[in-house]
Amino acid sequence: MGGHDEMQKWFEAQWSEREEKVYPQLFGDLGGGAWPAARATYERFQKEPAHPGWLHHVVFGCPPHGGRQGWLYVTSGLSNPWNLERPGRDPSGYSGLGFELAIELAAPAEFAPELLHNLMAYELLVAVGRYPESKLFEYGNRIPLRGSISPQFDSAIRWLLVEQPRHYPSAFELPAGRVDLFHLVGATDAEVDFAVQSGHEELVAILRRNSAHPVTDPARASLR
Repeated sequence: MGGHDEMQKWFEAQWSEREEKVYPQLFGDLGGGAWPAARATYERFQKEPAHPGWLHHVVFGCPPHGGRQGWLYVTSGLSNPWNLERPGRDPSGYSGLGFELAIELAAPAEFAPELLHNLMAYELLVAVGRYPESKLFEYGNRIPLRGSISPQFDSAIRWLLVEQPRHYPSAFELPAGRVDLFHLVGATDAEVDFAVQSGHEELVAILRRNSAHPVTDPARASLR
């Protein structure tokens, strides 16, 4: 029992380090609460969580802070080192899956926690081999949502770009390893088609010039 108790205490310390120290330093106020994962999220994928701890993953909604004008929603759990059997740094150099997901919106949005929970669940299922044809997200990826980003109306935003944030640190360290922050930015079908033809960086430049990056506005029109 001693070894198990030691591992549990160490594991919980990783969690506390991220949520009580790192996130407040990076994002300011975490919103006074968190949206926990639900079994229903995995039921949408017709899968079962491979680990009971997956249901303790949360999403925080952080109000504007410092130079950041938008509301930032960020996951907490993907970087949990569930794979380790004893305290220590992961041999890969990364903690857990090695990343957390964030999206910044101009105003609070009810859909944001569910969106991030769906993406979290999918990534965890990919990580344990439930989708052997899929790979974990990386910077530069374009994620199809296969529908409107918002269930409240038919948004032109139907894709998410996986970006390296510039307006807050893009990585942090836990005792178990490094964690990258994947900043998600909304894009339309036509914009993604443009990126395929002209390059990802060309699209990012257009989005930045039109204040559509790094903040996502679900109500905006397509820029291509």
